[in-house]
Amino acid sequence: MIDLGKVSGLCRQYGALFHSDTVQTVGHFPINVQETPLNFMSGAAHKFHGPKGVGFIYISPETPIKPFIDGGAQERNMRGGTENVYGIVGLAKALELATNEMKERVAHICDVRNYLKERLSETFDDIQFNGDCDGDSLYTVLNVSFPPNPKNELLLLSLDIAGISCSGGSACSSGSEKGSHVLEAIHADPMRKSIRFSFSHYNTKAEVDFVVEKLKAILPVREVVGV
Repeated sequence: MIDLGKVSGLCRQYGALFHSDTVQTVGHFPINVQETPLNFMSGAAHKFHGPKGVGFIYISPETPIKPFIDGGAQERNMRGGTENVYGIVGLAKALELATNEMKERVAHICDVRNYLKERLSETFDDIQFNGDCDGDSLYTVLNVSFPPNPKNELLLLSLDIAGISCSGGSACSSGSEKGSHVLEAIHADPMRKSIRFSFSHYNTKAEVDFVVEKLKAILPVREVVGV
């Protein structure tokens, strides 16, 4: 995870404008623009269970920027045009709930995510996890690396057919067979299949069990040695 405070300090030191894309983190991690000065911060409502199709951008009053669309005083003179009132209200309420319930949601998500990690490790051989999943990472995601197998090419498609939403890359590429450019950049083993599982406070351990059972029907399971 990037330390926004350090990045903000560097930007101010060298006179650079700082925009933080908080689509993946707002509503999941605390952030205070008074304590961590940013020029811009953007997010999307559906990432914290608000309505789809609406987002926000924070613009610091100190930031010299011209309006995106002139006309009218909407959005503090930054963008003229009719506002999506229903979407804005939904976004605000969803963010309020996410912020107020953050502690409980984090605990639940981590519990379910770690349960999947444990189930996969005990069920299959040579399972690996990309990233610092036990340390400072985005706790809503678990990127699983499966060992080489002839069925790997159809693994993502098989899970999709089973009604399991996951992806081979970022959330923007859900259902896509194209791998992560990040894993490619760090020279991850191309023979292994990496799948990205995302979590929310609505997910349950029963759903994790469902995923594991579907995987067991596709991939070879670990042999249990008798006592």
